[in-house]
Amino acid sequence: MGRWDEPVDVVLDAVGGDLLPRALAAVRPGGRLIFFNAGGGTVPAYDLLGGAKTITGFAPARFAATQPALYRQHGEQLWELARTGKLRPAVHAELPLEQAAAGHQIIESRANLGKVVLRP
Repeated sequence: MGRWDEPVDVVLDAVGGDLLPRALAAVRPGGRLIFFNAGGGTVPAYDLLGGAKTITGFAPARFAATQPALYRQHGEQLWELARTGKLRPAVHAELPLEQAAAGHQIIESRANLGKVVLRP
């Protein structure tokens, strides 16, 4: 898992809003931001042009409704990547269930870079 100040090739942003410019800033020159199921947001065109970055956006529910076979195929590919360990979720923190409030604080402050997992 990287940090916000380490440029990456691809950012998957499912949040948007005021996080969108920060997500784009984390993309290295020539990289891509994939924006989906998000709360909107805007990015100045110069931020794309100056860094030769691209943004691709889509709505998974619309994709599933309009291309169900392709959606299913992509899902199967993702499960296979996860099963073989080639795709691993980024985990920011694992906390005991008793610390659920602390986990919510991490998420609400947008301090996490990955999932916050609560363990029983």
